Amino acid sequence: MSRDQDTEQRIFEAAQAVFHEQGFDGARMADIARRAQINSSMLHYYFRSKELLFEAVFRKAAMEVVSPALSVLAEDMPLLEKLDRFVTAYVKALATNPHLPAFVLHELRRNPDALRRFAGETAGGVFARFSGDVRRAVADGHIRAVEPEQLIANLMGLCVFPFIARPMLQTALGLSETSYDDLLAARADHVRSFIHQALRP
Repeated sequence: MSRDQDTEQRIFEAAQAVFHEQGFDGARMADIARRAQINSSMLHYYFRSKELLFEAVFRKAAMEVVSPALSVLAEDMPLLEKLDRFVTAYVKALATNPHLPAFVLHELRRNPDALRRFAGETAGGVFARFSGDVRRAVADGHIRAVEPEQLIANLMGLCVFPFIARPMLQTALGLSETSYDDLLAARADHVRSFIHQALRP
């Protein structure tokens, strides 16, 4: 039996939907197989256990969000331009995968060690370089004094929170689905402007 890319993609899409809807503990391999329109033996051929399937789905989805933003941080460019491009890439990726932030939060509670490993594998060196960029921009007088760790935490929080907190914010602000979609569509512009104002020397 050979692996088929279309079948594997169907499995990923079905598993992502089931894990999002039911969480890791509630998800059943039989439900994923049914949604992917394959039998259970075929699913187990591709992924021997729910744990392996979950890890594969989580990493694939997380990298779709993380990779575009991390690649910007690794580039050589002026810091403020880098921050603008980071925000643009991150918000665009979140808009494409709006359920992923809540998925990550659930996984953070369930298996924090796995997320630590993932962060270490994907982001450790990038954030070390970013810290150097921030310190040089401060020393050169391009931005006000700010701790790199606080800056990246602020950036990520400003981008991701409206996606995580959609039900609460939408209700509290009295916004329709369309109006909240408009808020998210304008989010990158607002975050970029806010960061520029906050970092002005």
